[in-house]
Amino acid sequence: MIHKDLNQKVVIAMRESVMFAGMSDDQFSQVLQFSDLLHKQADQILFQQDMDLSHIYFVYDGAIKLGRSTIKGDEKIIEVVFPGNTFAEGVLFAGKPKYPVTATALKPSVVVSIHAQSFLKLLKSSADLCINMLGHLSVRLHWMVKELDKQTLHNAAFRVVDYFLTQARDAVKDEYTLKLTVTKRDIASRLSIKPETFSRALKSLENKGLIEIEEKKIILKNLPQLRSLLNSEAL
Repeated sequence: MIHKDLNQKVVIAMRESVMFAGMSDDQFSQVLQFSDLLHKQADQILFQQDMDLSHIYFVYDGAIKLGRSTIKGDEKIIEVVFPGNTFAEGVLFAGKPKYPVTATALKPSVVVSIHAQSFLKLLKSSADLCINMLGHLSVRLHWMVKELDKQTLHNAAFRVVDYFLTQARDAVKDEYTLKLTVTKRDIASRLSIKPETFSRALKSLENKGLIEIEEKKIILKNLPQLRSLLNSEAL
């Protein structure tokens, strides 16, 4: 049975995500019963840092920024969550009572909120399901370790190219036009570099003929060459 607020396209997208793919039809049906569809406009907040954890989330459309406030009052972007991905489940599984970040819509977004305690109760009812969830978290953990390495061991140009290639992973041609769905300032924060450093990295890549910049579009001129430079760390 589909929850009254969830249409078929949303349900299919959820079912295909790593988080829910390992569930039986009955288990997934139960999840739908304590899930709700939310529409958020740009800059609207889903939850704030240090609020009590009540739900975990699946992004169907748009982009959700996860950020933390620094001692100086600045914001550090931890991750930008795009469609097909979930967030806040790691906090739930770790038994933490509060959200460690603030979640904000970067643009008009559609997300599914899943009642946290009901989801946890479902997990506790099945050892096999818990093992599947551990697999999911393991994949996410390995990804986060790799991201940390990229942000601490490599220069700005490497980080920028790596980010662009991640967005173009499904490209089949040598040239790819990347539409920026978030601001350059937010991308810079995500990559742990200053906005001016990000701009200089873009200019350097453009001067080398590796990219072209057209307002909110970045044209990756030669994907094989960019991948080769990235793999050889020659950036």
